[in-house]
Amino acid sequence: MKRSTSIVLLFFVLVVARAQPPPALQDRFLDQFVGDWKVERKIRNNRVVQTTVHCDWVLKHQFIEFHYGAGDAAPDYEAFVYIGFDDAAKNYVCHWVDVFGARYSALGYGKMDEKLLSIEFHFDSKDGQLTNKFTFDPQTKTWSSLIRQIEKGEWKIFAEEKWTKQ
Repeated sequence: MKRSTSIVLLFFVLVVARAQPPPALQDRFLDQFVGDWKVERKIRNNRVVQTTVHCDWVLKHQFIEFHYGAGDAAPDYEAFVYIGFDDAAKNYVCHWVDVFGARYSALGYGKMDEKLLSIEFHFDSKDGQLTNKFTFDPQTKTWSSLIRQIEKGEWKIFAEEKWTKQ
């Protein structure tokens, strides 16, 4: 028994030792997120909320990390968002984790629209479908985000964000 366990462990160590992360993700579109941002978020009930978002490359340059609430003293809303590119599936992946807990954490997939300089992520959750479309304006070097969800069978705007570099 000890011998077979040792062989399995040795095999596992050899496989892990040979595994290398892919080269750093080079993505000019995602590079535009890097930095500190002031974000004005208009939520569906016309309530406007100001927050900050810090964005940087993490995990050996495989994901861009957004930290919503990073520069706020006591943020009401805080989230970590990770966007990377799946080169096998040829699409972007978005992991969204926030203060609402594991029930609302989500995994979305999106494709780049190079003409519009945008990525629209599609999320399927227990509560239904949601999209989040990030669009970059190269003239003003700003971002916008449009979050929509299905409510009672219709697509409704959940939130609109305007991002300005600090």
